[in-house]
Amino acid sequence: MISRSRSFNKHPLKILFLSDAIAGRNGVGAYYADLVEHLTVHVEHAELVSPGTEGDSCAHEVTLPMPGDATQRLYLPRVTNIWQKVNDLAPDLIVLPTPGPYGVTGFVIARYLNIPICSGYHTEIDQLSRMYWNSVFSIFGRLYMKSVNRLFFCSSAMVVGNSEKMIHAARNHGAYRVKTIGTPIAGTFTDDPPPPVSTGLSTVCYAGRLAPEKNIQEVLEAARALPETRFLIAGDGPLRDLVIETACSCPNVEYMGWVSRPGVKQAIDASDMLLLPSRVESFGTIALEAMARRRLVLVSDNCGILNWPDLAEGVYAIGVEESLAEAVKRISDKPVCQRLERSEIARRTALEFNRKTLSQWIDLFCSLKEKRFSP
Repeated sequence: MISRSRSFNKHPLKILFLSDAIAGRNGVGAYYADLVEHLTVHVEHAELVSPGTEGDSCAHEVTLPMPGDATQRLYLPRVTNIWQKVNDLAPDLIVLPTPGPYGVTGFVIARYLNIPICSGYHTEIDQLSRMYWNSVFSIFGRLYMKSVNRLFFCSSAMVVGNSEKMIHAARNHGAYRVKTIGTPIAGTFTDDPPPPVSTGLSTVCYAGRLAPEKNIQEVLEAARALPETRFLIAGDGPLRDLVIETACSCPNVEYMGWVSRPGVKQAIDASDMLLLPSRVESFGTIALEAMARRRLVLVSDNCGILNWPDLAEGVYAIGVEESLAEAVKRISDKPVCQRLERSEIARRTALEFNRKTLSQWIDLFCSLKEKRFSP
């Protein structure tokens, strides 16, 4: 756990994050909002500029629907606002987690002012583009993403990913200075004591995008196959209508709509186990958050969280030939003592992972600043 009451000298670092992901709305948005939350205690200045961090009237010029998913939008920032922000702050480092308009704007300014860049790589663009974009657009979309990522990576002092899978993919996109760093957890998930763990397994939850890559259809099929188990589903996305339709026809399915980060914590705390059966999942932040709340977690073998041996000990994985419903039933049949032990391991390893992740980021930022000013 990170103490916010400790008194210590802050590292003399000023770091600006420019992200296209809305703070707290998806994995990348949550990652950097949480990281900045922790860094403000440890460095001179850390600030996130992204859609949703400033008033909509002044933050961006235009918004456009994302290709293939009208529930998400692409934001074109006011370049003059970002330029003024960089001039006022004079950051030691600019961090670019995304290759969209905010990221490109930050890249151009950083290169012009000779400010070191640290890039993040957290989304498997190739797989997602094949799911959402038609064949013609997919070619141009992937070409754009690959070109911008290659440009970012070749110019970055460091490229960071939160799993070995993402680091390997970053290298394939031209990165050669790379580092694997974990995922931070928001203080609301770590600092507030979790509610008692139930001895049963009567309620499970899914929280996240309602989209094909998350395999939300498998969650709905599991709900139909397990009528005695209560399924809480929170989120928004292109498959929202399918979820609403299922909730109307299945009494054991409760659709909560889109919820805020505190709402996500409430959904997790109200459940006995979190489900994350994703087809594509670079890490799985929600799984780590559930672990921090001392909850059981069931993930697919596509989730990057399994790449971390310590964390893998605290989660269950869906078998290769196993449906989600079968996996839930298998875990439900385990002795209570085993499930309680797994939940204790989950919280302990998640808190330690959070501590190490923050330490890794601070060490990286300090080393990049030293390199910048070394003779």
